[in-house]
Amino acid sequence: MRGLASRMRQWVAEQWAHLREARSSIVATAYGVSLLVHLAILGMLTVAGVLMGREVARSIEASIVDTALPDLERLDATELLETDLEATLDPVLAKTAPRFSPRIVEDIAEPDPELQIDPLSVAPSMLLPSATTLSTRVELRGDGAEHVDGVEGAVDRLALEILRQLDKGRVLVVWMFDASGSLHAERERLAEHIGKVYENVLARPEGSLAHEGGLLTMVVAFGSGRKTMTEEPTDDTAAIISAIQGVPLDETGEETTFQTVLDVARRWGSFKKDKEPYRTMAILVTDEVGDDEEKLEPAIAAAKKSDMPVYVLGNSALFGRAEGYMDYTDPKTGQFYRRLPVRQGPESVALEQIRLPFWYQGPQHTELDAGFGPHALSRLAATTGGIYFVTRMGSSRPTFDPSGMREYRPDWVSAGQYRAAASRSPLRSAVLAAAQITQQNLPGQPSLVFPTAGTPQFKEAMERNQTIAARVMYTVEEALGPIQSAASYRDRETSRRWQAHYDLMRARLLAVKIRCYEYDWACAQMKVNPRPFDNEKSNAWRLEPDSEIHYSPSAQRAGEEARELLERVMTEHRGTPWAVLAQRELRDPFGFKWVETYVPPPPPPSDNGGAARKKNQPNANGPAAPVPKL
Repeated sequence: MRGLASRMRQWVAEQWAHLREARSSIVATAYGVSLLVHLAILGMLTVAGVLMGREVARSIEASIVDTALPDLERLDATELLETDLEATLDPVLAKTAPRFSPRIVEDIAEPDPELQIDPLSVAPSMLLPSATTLSTRVELRGDGAEHVDGVEGAVDRLALEILRQLDKGRVLVVWMFDASGSLHAERERLAEHIGKVYENVLARPEGSLAHEGGLLTMVVAFGSGRKTMTEEPTDDTAAIISAIQGVPLDETGEETTFQTVLDVARRWGSFKKDKEPYRTMAILVTDEVGDDEEKLEPAIAAAKKSDMPVYVLGNSALFGRAEGYMDYTDPKTGQFYRRLPVRQGPESVALEQIRLPFWYQGPQHTELDAGFGPHALSRLAATTGGIYFVTRMGSSRPTFDPSGMREYRPDWVSAGQYRAAASRSPLRSAVLAAAQITQQNLPGQPSLVFPTAGTPQFKEAMERNQTIAARVMYTVEEALGPIQSAASYRDRETSRRWQAHYDLMRARLLAVKIRCYEYDWACAQMKVNPRPFDNEKSNAWRLEPDSEIHYSPSAQRAGEEARELLERVMTEHRGTPWAVLAQRELRDPFGFKWVETYVPPPPPPSDNGGAARKKNQPNANGPAAPVPKL
């Protein structure tokens, strides 16, 4: 800028000299006009340059603020097991920092402080090959998530990932196994197939370095604490399999997933043997999100600092839900437990879906596969250059084609970045607000069957169920408020995921609102003008869905809008969870009509030998065994 100012002063001096020498007033005037025009242009360019420089400076400063991470220093073995990162950085937090249970804790040897490792470039994703296509090396950059056919498919893919790392030098693979009971059977299956990973690697020309001690492996178990299952990195496949089979059962129900990644990155992220550096890749095997999600960002920072990609073998997250359920057989007692709660979602930072029961008999779709892993684990894999392998999908719930779901990928950003992006978008803010309003235990559908009209029992049932409908209506209208106010921003949204969120929410909330109005109207009509039965055998009235909306012309128009929105979701987002939910809502019309029916009386109570069976059951009168924590 100083050079530019100097040249400007020199140029101005020359122009004034020309003016002084001009003999003609016309020439002088021309020079004056030219001078003024050039001065104006140069002035604007100077101001623009200064502003641009300031903008670039602000941009650089902002990027530094956004990406700056705390310096993660190494901890000794005791600190590694008994403290967390926040307590290390903030002494105040140390007073309340949780301590790990000694159930699965052993010292992890302190690394040599002089050991260093060469930088590792971000690992691109690959296509999904089978065991018969391992010779096909396809280099494609993926989005951090891939679907594989169970453990067997993951074994094939992991062999390819190890080969890719061996192309760059020696490799240390650190397997991290969730030691909870829910993964016992999976660990056994994986142990049976783990040898194939190393067989496939050793059989390939690219894996020649592995024959010379260039491929070593560690096995770590984690639950409430962590335990090394191999004394030191080894290339003995039999020892690796034995270590996996020996993972002890952790009964605490606590998974310190991200603290384990943090520890592994610090301990083995920069590993050398005989002064030879190794590139470390971590493989995490789990079926839950983990109980220390607050350690996600420190774990990412430590892994990136060590250039350690993290690969995850896990479940598909639940669509718009945090808690799922899992059938479990206790490996010790053989006791079978049905639908024990496990945290398997959501696939995004926050809950982005309304929690609204469907009316009428049929699937409620409270558990849909999201097509992606839980947000924290997916972000861990994608951000460190690894891959989240979806190895387990719901066996009894709808699943979706991975290729069709790619454009609906969640935002794998930090919680702070997620909130900032949402705050800048009225539509996304409205979606999150509506989702939050409905995260409660709504009473669901009121009864559709009533006793004889005009009787005290009829009036009591009518009042009780109209109260239920009013309760649902109150929540639906509250959630509709932000959704309706953001309608003008719908077409400005570029994300297919957020478009689908908004359209489905608006359609479903409108549909349920109309149903509530129609239900209340039908009940009021029957209370004011009780109808007699035409069939002498009838003893009850039932509300059935009706294509005609009776409440008002405005309700009819709203019903048409809801129908059009639901059809739009089914058409524009075919093959996705949004389309499934829209189809379910659209299955039944929004209106109601009264139909007389016959309800058989309930059978008399019968013990059917239950007391005798209970008496003969072992420990029938003793304390019940505690339900295991997964």
